[in-house]
Parts: sequence; C-alpha cells; structure tokens
Amino acid sequence: MTSAVPFSSPARSPERPGDAERAPRELMSLPGASRDVRRWRLVEIRLGGRWRPAMLTVWRRPPGSAVWVVHVTWGPEGAGPGAESWGWFLFDRGRIRPVPAPADPAPAIAPYSGTWRDAVRVPGELAGPAGTDPGERCWRLAWLRADDTWRPVLVTARRRPGPGLPWIAHARWGEDKAAAWVVADGVTLRPLPRSEPAADTEADMPAAPVAPPAPATPGKSA
Repeated sequence: MTSAVPFSSPARSPERPGDAERAPRELMSLPGASRDVRRWRLVEIRLGGRWRPAMLTVWRRPPGSAVWVVHVTWGPEGAGPGAESWGWFLFDRGRIRPVPAPADPAPAIAPYSGTWRDAVRVPGELAGPAGTDPGERCWRLAWLRADDTWRPVLVTARRRPGPGLPWIAHARWGEDKAAAWVVADGVTLRPLPRSEPAADTEADMPAAPVAPPAPATPGKSA
C-alpha cells in the first residue's frame, strides 16, 4: 500500500516450464457429480516462471478421480479469452503453496496495548457504495483481522472519504459471504506484498503446507 493510491493491480505473465499445471479438459468433463469444497485460502501459485499471490477458492475432486483440482484466481477479470486471471489447476504442493497468516504480536501502543483487536469497520452511510467511481476499484488480496482471527480477504475498492481522513477499503471474506468497509491501517488489514519472486530454495518454502480437505469432512471449514 502506498500513501498515494493503495491496492493497484498486477499484470499477467506468460506460462513457463515449472508453472502450475492446468487441469485437462478431459478431467474436468468426466461424467458424474464432482465433490466441491468451497474454502478460501491465500496462496502463492507458480505462473510465468515466478510465484504470484492468489486466492484458492474451491477444492474439487472430479468423479472417480484420485486427484484434487483447485480453482485459483490471481487478478481481476480479463478483457476476454486468453486474458483470464483464474484457472483450474492440478493441486501440487510444489507449485501452489500457502501464505502464512500474520504471526507477530499485537502492537504495544494504543489502541491495542498488546492485545489484538478486529479491524475498524466503517458504516455504509459514511463510506458510501463500493466501486461507484472506476478510479476507486481495485483487486488486492490481503489478511484482515475479523472475529478475533486473521481472515483471507479480497479488497475490491479503496477510497479516502474526505480530506485528512484515513484510507478505507471494501473487503470480502468468508467464501464471499461477508463484506465490509474497514479502515486500511496496515495493521489489521494487510495487503499481500507484490515483490520480486523469491528463490526456489527449501528455506523459502512456508513451514505449513497446503493440504486438501479431509475426505471424511467435505463441508467442514478450516
């Protein structure tokens, strides 16, 4: 996030060897009912020869298949065919990996005094409708402190309600079942950084692996 305009959009890179493998059409069109588990997870996906922040939104087990396929999105809707910023991919821990939730302690200064508080929500009548001005629209992944935990969220708009007022952001979370305007303070709302790709080393891999949903509890949330 910058002091000028936070949450700007990324660009798409061409596919390279070693990228996450897209699910073949034959697998996605098998007859019968697929088992879907809708569970949002912030991940990094290997695309265009580098790691990109993305949101994993659906786990799918095609009928009769022993593999998991995941729906991953890494940007706003493209202009048309060939410009999509989402896809179905074969799940591979080496090419789709989790983004760990923040683990640092709460700030010692007020208003936290060493104890985490949820992000400050802004009433709709003060914030106004989301995305009415094209210049306010954005697509940015972030962690949000809500309900006493860190939630993976998608930020779809940002604005300054008035001169001298802090930036606010419109965030969606909970498998797209919850949304609110919140103060973009950089503490309880943390956009994922868009840095240069990290080296592919063992030390660079997150400690906690992404795991497919447990077969016995397909509808249970993590």
